Amino acid sequence: IEMKEHEMMRSARIFLCTVSMAWAALVNGGNAAEENPVKVGVGHVGWEPHLMWHSSGEEDLGDFKETDSELIISLMLSIREPLCFPENANGGKQVLDLLDSSGRKLAPVTFDVKQLFQQQKKGVTYTFITGTLKEGPEPDISWLRLKGELKIPLARLQESPVYELAFQPGAQMDVLLPRGNTEEEAGNGDIVVGEDDSAGKLSLHECETFEKEGKKMARVEISLDLESLFELAEFQILNDRNEVLETTCRWWEGGFFLSSYSKRVLEFEAPEDIRKLRIRLLYRVRQKTVTVPVDIKFGMRGEIREEPEKGKGALLR
Repeated sequence: IEMKEHEMMRSARIFLCTVSMAWAALVNGGNAAEENPVKVGVGHVGWEPHLMWHSSGEEDLGDFKETDSELIISLMLSIREPLCFPENANGGKQVLDLLDSSGRKLAPVTFDVKQLFQQQKKGVTYTFITGTLKEGPEPDISWLRLKGELKIPLARLQESPVYELAFQPGAQMDVLLPRGNTEEEAGNGDIVVGEDDSAGKLSLHECETFEKEGKKMARVEISLDLESLFELAEFQILNDRNEVLETTCRWWEGGFFLSSYSKRVLEFEAPEDIRKLRIRLLYRVRQKTVTVPVDIKFGMRGEIREEPEKGKGALLR
């Protein structure tokens, strides 16, 4: 468990560090065809130590040890809402060809499309996939080029109706989350029909108000228990004008990737009428898988859009 948490934290750090650098390239769309909803661009390129778990024996809990550095190549994928990516993508390992500015074909780069952490910004959802190159390019190489195709699964963000519950522990109600159109082509051209709607129960547990910096705040523990697996994006709290309130998640359980149960503790500025709580569920419904063409030149500073002959030695450590 500790190993997984360490890897997730490391992935999150890389993700947050590369969002601002990659954002312009994503909005511009890379080299993907316009009819393809997924845009691809280079997010992060850099040398990082490779971490391996090492334990000397049964009594040694072990720790991560640094080995030789690897060249990390992070690709940023973006798509406009309401489409997004399933976090539990299960896209497996996918390979892209790698060439250098001399025309030499290097070892292919393998990207992991199993899990897609994502964020939304101004109507665009973006995520990243990371590949590594153990053997670096020659010192006189000015750029590298990734070519090939990626199979990227898509999802659609859907909103539930707004549910109203009394702001008190034990309040609950039955809910039904429509799956919508989840048809997908299988590899043989057949159509795979998605699962039925998910029925379950929405419940409130701890409910309280408190003062913070002169403001009346509310804290609530919300759970969602469904009969089938689902992918919850967030619990939204709305006021009487149907405006989504800004919330801070203080604690969560379940609901990470696919799950039938999710519980979260949310804090927010209390609306005028706190006798009832208006809740809307934002969740992801899996859609089709699309083929995304990739043909990108890049150096250590990211994607190269000008003539590749310029800037010799850009890949030096």
